Amino acid sequence: MRVNQLKTRGHIIGLTEVIPNVYNLSLIGTSVLLLLEEQITVIDAGWRGSGKRVLRALDRLGRQSEEIGHIISTHYHLDHVGGIAHIKKQSGGQVAAHESEIPYLRSGTLPNPVEHPIIRLLVAPILALLRPEQFSVDMPLSDGNQLDALGGMTIVHSPGHTPGSISLHFPQEGLLMVGDALEYRRGKLQLPSRYVSSDMQQAKVSVQKLAQLDFEVLCFSHFPPIKKNASKLLNQFAESLS
Repeated sequence: MRVNQLKTRGHIIGLTEVIPNVYNLSLIGTSVLLLLEEQITVIDAGWRGSGKRVLRALDRLGRQSEEIGHIISTHYHLDHVGGIAHIKKQSGGQVAAHESEIPYLRSGTLPNPVEHPIIRLLVAPILALLRPEQFSVDMPLSDGNQLDALGGMTIVHSPGHTPGSISLHFPQEGLLMVGDALEYRRGKLQLPSRYVSSDMQQAKVSVQKLAQLDFEVLCFSHFPPIKKNASKLLNQFAESLS
């Protein structure tokens, strides 16, 4: 079933079409990518409590939670995995994440992402309040794994922001979803913030790896997508890091 054949039930705030059948749902300070095929794929799930909004958006699109096949985590930060438990509970969808991050996700005890020692201490109580519900991970992912979404989705291990960060490449659709492996501010690509990234040298290597892929549209977790000439922009940025 194609989304452009569906009648939405009123305007959905924060929902924008990236390419046919792919929608970006903006949440508070983050976003979720929805792949609306016969079987729905949800990429990331926002903060704790965001799962309900994701399911409401699907309902307004005329889709049911039971149609969710996969819920994919790009990395284990709180603003990406907080809603997974609720979506999984309501849909029965399979959760997929990079194999190195599974122990943290299963326990619900996630590493503090802040690298600065003083700020790290200050934000710790807040992060404890936002701690996600525990959930099981059904599909360990590693570099090069493939899933069926959008004619073929390839997992690209993109460490740097976190050790287990992944990007998702859809060569048939010319789409690359990088999660937080890249930022896009004031019309320029940037590395992820060093204040919440585990290894900036790895982040550079990951950007150079991603630049070798073939795509036209580039999606992020915290910034609007680049819909034209994205591959050229990323290649130029990768060359500047050499």
